[in-house]
Amino acid sequence: MPYIKDVLIDVITKVSIPESSTATEHALEDGEQITDHVKSNPTTISLTGVILDGTEAKVLKLRQYREKGVIFDFDYMTSLKHVIITDFNRDYEAKIKDGYAFTMTLKQIKVAKVGKFVSVSIPVKKQTKPVTKKGRQQKKKTPANTSKNNKEKYTTPPKNESGNGLAGLEGRK
Repeated sequence: MPYIKDVLIDVITKVSIPESSTATEHALEDGEQITDHVKSNPTTISLTGVILDGTEAKVLKLRQYREKGVIFDFDYMTSLKHVIITDFNRDYEAKIKDGYAFTMTLKQIKVAKVGKFVSVSIPVKKQTKPVTKKGRQQKKKTPANTSKNNKEKYTTPPKNESGNGLAGLEGRK
């Protein structure tokens, strides 16, 4: 008999295990497509079956496992480590007394490992200055006329003998 963590599943009528990968494609200048990376998607299992439970205690436990993301191992027809419940649907039918039909999806996840703490035997120097109080600081006053004094005033170019204002360009034609 299969278990979901500690919940007994009375009958499993169908198990579906689709496996897929995702490939990235990029267009080239000549119009062709290239694939340069393939990523394997997480394995999912879809279960269909019947649970006999007059008190709905099993439903409450399965709901709790789904909501809290409880990680467990699943071992029925195939063995998968580190799975969570992503979907759980139940259908009450007249032909099932004190129970219900269900569909459930389990997804295999990868659990990250915690990095180890590394201790350093050599003392490390502080790289910041200690915070000091400087008291009240006076703002430096900048003269308001500095921007006006730095600008040169526009003057008209000197006129040549012909009086047309083109000094230095007399010989060009």
